[in-house]
Amino acid sequence: MQFNKIIGQAALKARLIGNIREGRVPHAQFFLGPRGSGVLPLALAYATYLFCEHPGEGDSCGRCNACKMMAKLAHPDLNMAFPIFFVDKKPRTCDYYTEDWRDAVLEEPYLDADQWRERLKGENKQLRMGVDIAGEMLRKLSLKAFRGGWKVMLIWLPEMMDPLMANKILKVLEEPAPGTVFLLAGHTHDRILPTILSRTQLVKVPALDPGELASALQERYPELASETARHIAARSEGDLLEAMAMAEGREEEVFVFLRDWLRACYAGKMGEVVAFTDYFAKMGREKQKGLMRYALYVIRQALLQRQDLPQLIASFGEEMEFVRKFGALLDAWATEGLRRALEEAHAQLERNANPKVLFLDLSYALGTLMRPERHLA
Repeated sequence: MQFNKIIGQAALKARLIGNIREGRVPHAQFFLGPRGSGVLPLALAYATYLFCEHPGEGDSCGRCNACKMMAKLAHPDLNMAFPIFFVDKKPRTCDYYTEDWRDAVLEEPYLDADQWRERLKGENKQLRMGVDIAGEMLRKLSLKAFRGGWKVMLIWLPEMMDPLMANKILKVLEEPAPGTVFLLAGHTHDRILPTILSRTQLVKVPALDPGELASALQERYPELASETARHIAARSEGDLLEAMAMAEGREEEVFVFLRDWLRACYAGKMGEVVAFTDYFAKMGREKQKGLMRYALYVIRQALLQRQDLPQLIASFGEEMEFVRKFGALLDAWATEGLRRALEEAHAQLERNANPKVLFLDLSYALGTLMRPERHLA
């Protein structure tokens, strides 16, 4: 991965390269940004530049042996830690899954936890990093660099580290061997031990610029009209993966599910709600949380519609039509209630709540909140 392959982030890329060229390489950095912003590609591009034998002013050369090995994520001094499933009779270390993870990143460098989970065929399981991975990391870091230069320990999604793992790597994270660099790449910091955060330098990665994202979409999908690409880029809020899902039509199924579910809740059709609940329970935890986030987005769009702020609305097509009617249905009290209910449901899903019980309770709450004398059609 080279910096020139990463969408946007020009100022951040220039700063990172400048730091390396000036000899200011922190021993531990945490690339923190929203999903689809490029935290993992940036960390990998940074490692490539460190390893490059002939780095230029604006990027790694892409031609030396180190760059060629990094292009395959096969550099011997690149060590990788990432979340896995804990399965009986299988190792709880990353080495067992490295080939799968390498293939997944090479296929889509903007990889997220959902895609990784699907590749491992563990839809309803929790991804974790435990103490065995910490031991694996310490063993690798105790070895000398194979090529005599930098050693990099990349930790993808550090928010999934168990407390035992986090505590075990504290000392080496604070005082690594000379020439060792930790690169953490994740999307949230509130689930990471403060003692880990205090030992890293934060690199804030912003969401992608809508204009740059629209251009990237048209490169990936040449058949996509420029106006559609702009709408999708605005709707995705700088998330490349979300934008790709919309460009490929994968978001349509989620919209139809949400629309029909809300209609059933509003009408009090409990038979339909129970059917939706059964479907919801089979979606997998990450997709369940994604539905809650999408519902919050629709409510936000409906509120903007109700307040007559069309310049801020990113919806279009059938979604826009639904937003208009949904906005006419809601008042301030109902909107706030819906927001609270959905955010609480999202939090409960993160705590492994029973999805059937949660979804039935949520359906009843949403139906009650939406029930003033208007129609959702």
